[in-house]
Amino acid sequence: MPRPDHQTQLVRIGEVLNYVHLNLDKPMAVARLASMAGWSRWQFNRVFADQAGQSLGQYVRELKLSLAAELLLFTDQRIIDIGLACGFGSDISFTRSFKQHFGCPPAQYRRRGLPCLLNTPLCLDPELLPPDHLKARIPRIRLDSKPAFTVAGQAGRVRGLFSARPDFDTKVPQLWKTLGQSPGTPGPRIGVLDLRHRSGSDFTYLAGYQTEAPSEALGPDRLQGPAQNYAVISFRGPITSLPDILKWFFTAWLPHAGCQAVYGYDLEIYPPGFDPLAPEVAMEYWIPVTLNEPVIARHAPIG
Repeated sequence: MPRPDHQTQLVRIGEVLNYVHLNLDKPMAVARLASMAGWSRWQFNRVFADQAGQSLGQYVRELKLSLAAELLLFTDQRIIDIGLACGFGSDISFTRSFKQHFGCPPAQYRRRGLPCLLNTPLCLDPELLPPDHLKARIPRIRLDSKPAFTVAGQAGRVRGLFSARPDFDTKVPQLWKTLGQSPGTPGPRIGVLDLRHRSGSDFTYLAGYQTEAPSEALGPDRLQGPAQNYAVISFRGPITSLPDILKWFFTAWLPHAGCQAVYGYDLEIYPPGFDPLAPEVAMEYWIPVTLNEPVIARHAPIG
């Protein structure tokens, strides 16, 4: 259970977020939201940023845009009506903000039909939070998509998170160490967990780099992943906490999310200069999912 002082902070933040999620169609002044929690604007932003990794104003703005993007995908509402319903004062301001965040105007996003950069609401229900002893920030989870990709590197069999005798914490670093000794110019660093045909608790892990090599050149330590929708966990904390954060995702977050995980390729995406021995690390874990209904609107309804 969270420490009493930590729990009190989360409860006060949670009360504000409950209001935010139910009033995304209304203007929101950060100072007023902070006063609801009994803090100054500076105090609230400091506490919120410490827990969520961003300011409250940025969180509200991104959530409004994510809800608007979800409505573009799942409804046939007019674009101007979606913008107004999500708290934007005009079609021009909505389109400008949307393009700035997503890199394309709303009409193009709708035509593409793929979830990209959809930030889901933070849930601060004490029953659904990760254990406090993990010392990791509350994970931000977004819905995203990735086109077909090819990864090349060093592969091996490992026993995973839910095995009676897991060995991923020793086998995976060995694979990355071997890869580091390989020649060649690497691209983005990606760990791939091949869970497509898992019948037990062991699977193939590929420590590698994304490459543009053609599919006909695939070899034993090379794979091609399909275009796929994902739930993306933005993890920040001690790397030793990641397995427990993943358990939290599957047992607490996912059952209440409205999307379904599927067996496929899980991805670990690491930033340049990633150091697993650092006291706190930042990386992303991508889990294949199917999206059959709105996810954000379930937790942050408008109106």
